[in-house]
Order: sequence, then structure tokens, then C-alpha cells
Amino acid sequence: MVSRNGMMRLKKLGRLLFSMTALLALVWTLTGCMTTGESTEPPEAKQGFLDLSDWDWERDGPLPLNGEWEFEWLGSEESLDFPDKLATTMQVPGIWGSAVTGDGKKLPNRGHAFYRLHIQHQPAERLAIRVPNIMTAYELLVNGKLHASRGVAGHDSESTTPYQIPATVVYNTIGNSTELELHVSNFDHRRGGIRTPFILGENDQIQELGFNYEAQEMIVFGCLIMIGIYHIGLFALRRQELANLLFALLCLFVALRMGSIGEGMLVHWIPGFTWTLAIRFEYIAFAISGWAGYGYFYRMYPQEVNRIGYRLASWGALALVLFTVATPTYVFSSCLIAYQFFVLALGFSAFISILLAGIRRREGAKLALVGVTGLLITIVNDMMFYSGSTQTIDLVPFGLLFLILMNSFIISFRFSQTYERVEQMSEELKDWNNSLELKIAERTEELQHSYATVENAKSELERMEHARRQLVSNISHDLRTPITLLQGYLEALRDHVISDEEQRNATIRLMLTKVEGLNSLIQDLFEISVLEAGKVELVQERLALAHWREMLQEQYGMELEQRGIRFVCSLEDPAIASIKVSIDVHRMNRVFENLVYNATRYTSKGGSIEILFAADVENNGVKLSVSDSGEGINPEDLPYIFDRFYKKDKSRHSQSGGSGLGLAIVKEIVELHRGTIRVYNRSPRGSTFEITLPLCLDETKCTG
Repeated sequence: MVSRNGMMRLKKLGRLLFSMTALLALVWTLTGCMTTGESTEPPEAKQGFLDLSDWDWERDGPLPLNGEWEFEWLGSEESLDFPDKLATTMQVPGIWGSAVTGDGKKLPNRGHAFYRLHIQHQPAERLAIRVPNIMTAYELLVNGKLHASRGVAGHDSESTTPYQIPATVVYNTIGNSTELELHVSNFDHRRGGIRTPFILGENDQIQELGFNYEAQEMIVFGCLIMIGIYHIGLFALRRQELANLLFALLCLFVALRMGSIGEGMLVHWIPGFTWTLAIRFEYIAFAISGWAGYGYFYRMYPQEVNRIGYRLASWGALALVLFTVATPTYVFSSCLIAYQFFVLALGFSAFISILLAGIRRREGAKLALVGVTGLLITIVNDMMFYSGSTQTIDLVPFGLLFLILMNSFIISFRFSQTYERVEQMSEELKDWNNSLELKIAERTEELQHSYATVENAKSELERMEHARRQLVSNISHDLRTPITLLQGYLEALRDHVISDEEQRNATIRLMLTKVEGLNSLIQDLFEISVLEAGKVELVQERLALAHWREMLQEQYGMELEQRGIRFVCSLEDPAIASIKVSIDVHRMNRVFENLVYNATRYTSKGGSIEILFAADVENNGVKLSVSDSGEGINPEDLPYIFDRFYKKDKSRHSQSGGSGLGLAIVKEIVELHRGTIRVYNRSPRGSTFEITLPLCLDETKCTG
């Protein structure tokens, strides 16, 4: 028998090996998630052009060629009503099935397409590109020359030969620019496109990156093979331990799956190992490894894992294997969700069973629970990755490796039952410590949140106080100026400074004008205060766009023509003439009165003002734009144009004839109608105010 001290030393050694192995697995996983080692934020392509003029290869390292590439859809066998030619841009990385064209249709995954990217970079003698796995055949031209191809990129399934492994392309640069042209064909896989990024850098950097990827997979692959062979040896020595055989199958099939994907080690090593064969092995290995892992837990915890569940898992794995062998690659790859659901269901079933085993204090249940949890997380990640909703990497091999490592230690620790109570006490102390730290962290977070809330309230109060002071200042100025003028005129009349009758009448008329301006300012202040308080009740009525257009044409057409300004009020599409909106006509007249007369103020004689009605299909509404050919709005003023008392020319103040509240009132009225308003400058001159209002589809919901 082993002495107590010897067992303690063995236990400490086992813990040390466990910690080191888990740390290595974590490091390799994180290494697989990174594409470059630099922290500099790389630029992205826009409209098929990537500017790397400021990118220093030695300082910043290689970078992914992400962003918008020029894209031309060349045809598909799936969708007969889809156009054979479609020129647009495509986000890279990105799969075709997630891209939506201008008319709202989604691209099919089966077909072929053309990508192009223009790169402007610093002069360099030689550069290299890390080309990822592209689904499922391609030809890559660099500066017009063919540098890499995988399979045969044809125009249909007959002329296409799938082949999928990464490549490194080294080329001599011409000047300081590079043009990439990529023809991609996919008629054999459920997803078409570029799922992971291209990486551009100097030759040494890309070669090192490729070496790191290969070394990473080789290490994991070698670990899996060695662990599998070791447990086959354990089974040969003790045949009644079927758990060792199932665990060996789990290791070997995970290694087989890893060798079939990623860097494609089996494709490189085995002559005639085609892409079709590799993907069949990938799916078969995925199904069998799930079954083998579940069977291993069934043998380890037979009282918790149900026998019926194990039989169902066996039949399910057999059905998936036969389905993979009997159907074309596109068919079974389109059913990836079935494989993922199968493994995920087994994983959750094993998780519940092991959780129950942990509650019952079964040997090694905690380590098994950690391993299964890590596997489930990676399976969920891969389901999102293969569906195109995230851009990470395939993590299931690492999750399976983590599970395998956990269970390797379980088998190793099965002979140390004597010290299980000591371990349990240690784990309980750790749990109490972690719980205490968590509570302290929670209290600290609550205090920080309270402090942040107080700070935000203080900032908001300061902002409101500043706004109040600014409002009082603006109101005081806009009231003081006309009152001062009125006082001066009245004193002049009292002191008989103005004695001529005609001058007196002119002065009185001017005074009345100032009084009207004051009344208008007071009315505007009252109206915006009522609008902002939400105490306005709209008197809405359903109005067709054609009728509304006629009202505006009649209201402003003649007056603007007399001023020498061309006025156009039209519908962008005659088909929208009968569309109705629900509006308060009186208040909407106030909106257009402000917008049109503002436009008139900055539009010289001979210019034009246009009101255009258009459909807003995206938001199920209508757009009404008021455009002029005037001088436009200073870009610095655009963010504040709807603020109260904000005026484009701050030196004019009240003399401009406006109170500074008109556009603020316009915004409040539009938002009361559940609409939005924005302003932007036109090219080459002029500005446009654009209002978006919801459609009135149901009469009972368009009033009130």
C-alpha cells in the first residue's frame, strides 16, 4: 500500500499538473481567437477601398482585410427569380445568406460571385496574404496575376470542384498599391462566402502567423491522439472498464474532426483526401464524439445517466452517420443544426446527470461538470459562428479538449478516494471565500453605482440650471430690445421731437410693428411651453397626400411666384396620391409656415423652394421635405438648429424678424404626430428639412 505522505505528494502533483494543463488549454484557446498580436485598431475597407497609407508593417504588424469589398453576384442554381448580375458591396468576413440586396431579397448560399479590393499601402518589396478557408472553391488574383486557387471555381455545380484549406500568398508589390480579385464558387456547402478574415502583412509576419496556427493545431491534435492511445492501453489491460474505451473513442474522433477542418492536416498528409471526404469525416466525427462522450459518462455515473437516454443517443449517432454517408455534402451540411442539436441535447442531458452526481457527491463529478460546461459554451459559440451571427472561430475542438482533460484527471484521481473528504473541505472553504469576495464585490459595485447616479443627477441639475439661465437671458434680450425702442419712440413723441404728422404716423406704425413682434414672441413662448408640457390635444383628421399637396400649393404658390421664387409642390410617385395620414391641419400649417418662410428669408430672387411628398417604405410612413436653393446652413449650426432661441446669425437677434422659437415649435408639433424631423445641406447649395410621419392604415387608430 502507498503511504499517507506518498499519497499526499501524489495528490499535490496531480493538482499541479491539472492547473498547468488547464492554463495551457486556456492560453491556446485565446491564441486561436486572435488574428494578430498588435493592439492597434486596424482600418476597414469602405466601398472596396482600403487605405493603409499610415499603417507601418514593422510597428503595427499584420492586419485583417475587413470591411466592404466590391461584390458582384454572378449567378445561382437555387433562385431563378434572382438577377444573374448584381453589383454592390459585401462585408468581409460575411456569408452570402446573411446579405440583403437593395430590393430586400437575400442572396442564396449556392452560386458564384466576384470580390475586388483596392489597397493603398506604404511601399514594400514583398507582402504576403493569409487566405482563410473560403467556401468552397476560389481563384485569387493579385494585381491581375493568379496567385492562389483551391479547387475549381466554376459557374455551376457541374464545373465546380470544392476544396478548402488555408493558403499563404507571397507577392512582389507594384508601387504602393495592391488590387485583390477573388472569384468564389459554392455549390456544395450550406454556407457560401468568406467566413473568416484575410490577413495582410510582410512575408515573415504571415509565415510566422501560419506557423503558429499549424503548431497550435498540431499540439492539440497530438495531445488528443496520445490521450486516446493511452486509454486504449488502459482498456486492453482492464477489459471490464468500458469507460476507458469510450473515452479513447472520444479523443480519437475529436482528433479526426480537428484534422479534417482548420489547417486541414489530413488533407495535406493523406493523398486523395478530398474536401468531400474531409467534410464527411468532420460531421461523422462530430456525431460519434458526442455519443462517445455521453457513453463515457453513462459508464462513469450509471445511477444518474439514464440507460434509455444512452440507447437513444446510440441510435441518434447511427442515424446521423448513415445520413452523412448517404446524402450529398450540401444536404447534410444544410442540416448542421440537427448535429448541433444532437450534441447539445446530449451535453445538457449529461450536465443535468453530472449535476445530480455532484449533489450526491460522486467521485470526480465536479471536474466533469466543469468540462461539460466548457463544452456547452463552445457548442453554443459554434452554432452562432456557423449560422453567421458571430465572427469568432470554431471552438468545439477546444471545448472537447478541455472536457477530455477534465475527464483524464477524473480517471487518474479515481484511486485517491481516501482523501476525498479533505478535498471536499478545501473546496467548501474556497466556495465560502469566493462567496465572500463576490458579496464584497457586489456591495462595492452598488456603492459605485449609487455614486455614479448622484454624479449624473448633479450633472443633470447643472445642465438644467445652465439652460434656465440661458433661457432667461435670451428672453430678456429679445424683450428688452423692442421695449427700449418703444420707450425711445414714446419719449420722442412726448417731448415733441417728432412734430411732423407724417413722421408721427410712421413712428406709430413702427411702434405697432414692435408690439406685434412682442405679441408674437409671447405667443411663441406660450405655445412651446404648452407643447413641451404635453398639454396639447391634437384635432386630427385623415388627409390624403394629394389633397394636402393641393392645399400647400394653393397656400404658397402665388405668393412665392410674386416674390420671384419658383415654387414646386409635388408627389415623388403618383401611386402615393391616395395614401392618407392623420394630422392636425391647423398645427401642420404652422409647421410649413415656419419652414417655407424661413426658406424664403434665405432664398434670393430667382431661386426655388420645393416641397416633395415621398413614401418611406423602411419605416412604413411618408417623408415630406422642404428644400431651398439658398445659402445653406453652417455645418456647425446643424446640431443646434432646433434649439430654443438658437439663430443662425447670432448678431441679428430680434432684428431678423424671428423669435428663435419657430423651429423648436416645429419639432414639438412633428413629434406630437409621432414623427421625426431632420435637416441637412444639399449639394451644391441650399438646405432640406425632412419630416417623417407614420401612415394611416387603420381609421380607428389614426385619430384621437
